[in-house]
Amino acid sequence: MGELSSDVTDPQNLLGGNVSKVNDEIASTKQETGVTVRLLYLANFTGTKDPDKWAGDSLQSTNPPANTVLLAVASNDGRLVVAVSHNSDNWLKDKGHVSQLSQAALGPIQKGDNPDWSGSACAMMDEIKVLHKQEASKKPKLIIGVFIGIVVVLVAIGVGLVLHKRNGTKKKTGNSDKGKTEADEASDGKTEVEQANTEGSTQSEKHKSQGPRHRKKK
Repeated sequence: MGELSSDVTDPQNLLGGNVSKVNDEIASTKQETGVTVRLLYLANFTGTKDPDKWAGDSLQSTNPPANTVLLAVASNDGRLVVAVSHNSDNWLKDKGHVSQLSQAALGPIQKGDNPDWSGSACAMMDEIKVLHKQEASKKPKLIIGVFIGIVVVLVAIGVGLVLHKRNGTKKKTGNSDKGKTEADEASDGKTEVEQANTEGSTQSEKHKSQGPRHRKKK
């Protein structure tokens, strides 16, 4: 739509001498958060019964870049709508966060007798920065959580390997001891046989030596 041909559409000159300040804030928000901000100021939301849907459709019709936020303000009605492009990150298009952006923009308009239009736009952009910082702070925690999970798994694997190795060593030692015992028993049996054979041989020799002594003299 032609109404959103630029970042700031203000035919009523509501921003006055603060246009440069607002444009600087738009650039700063883009640099810090990657969010593109567009501002649309109208006298009222005529021809629509649903300003929220109208603002969303108007934004989408421009094929906006990812993470684009539109602040549409109806100065005569004192109403505003915040719309977020469909191709935005989840943290930005979260309904709760969109509501926070709306409340931030609404504050300066409701204070005092004269609405602070530029203050309203800047307040919304400050809130975008706050939400972005909150989202950024979650990523290190997520990475740490994943790292801890990996470490726990590796430790569990290590413990399992150690226990498996110990069980294998015990089993091997048990078999070795068993084999040694059987060998010892066989050796003991062999020794007993050898002793029996030795004793038998000795007795035989003894009888042979004693034979001549019993011969009768002629």
